[in-house]
Amino acid sequence: MLELIKTYYAFNSWATEKVLTSCEQLSSEAYNAPCCSGNGSVGETLSHLILVHQGWISWFEGNLEMRDAVKIMTKEKLGTLDEAKTRWKLVHEQTIGFVNGLTDDSLSSMRGFTRMNGKQESHPLWKLMMHTANHGSHTRAQIVAGIRRAGHAPENVDMLNYVLNVANA
Repeated sequence: MLELIKTYYAFNSWATEKVLTSCEQLSSEAYNAPCCSGNGSVGETLSHLILVHQGWISWFEGNLEMRDAVKIMTKEKLGTLDEAKTRWKLVHEQTIGFVNGLTDDSLSSMRGFTRMNGKQESHPLWKLMMHTANHGSHTRAQIVAGIRRAGHAPENVDMLNYVLNVANA
């Protein structure tokens, strides 16, 4: 399980870097235009991608209570591509530090939380981490589609592209 998580998070970081680079093709108008199926614009969806990832990782680390992690996910906004790049750099470093400290035992540890509806739940850390990485793949796909709709060719962020060209290099 540990190797799977480390591989998926390395892919996640690589793919997010590719999306950030692809966003450089967009004018400010295209970056902020309501053309993205995720959270409105490419910029808003990119902001969502990074802030949700940061919220989850901060909660996984134990640095934030779930309610404070949710505030990052829902209340903060990254208004420009430069802000997104700067925040991603910090989130990427935070993620690497966390993932490198994982063990098979820590991945199996249960994480309890209370949903917004008051229901209490508990799940193994590895399942919550897979959700977070999968959310990244889903959200990056929305951004890539928005970049295409704006008439540009985004970089290939497919996991197979990562496995064939990066992971074994």
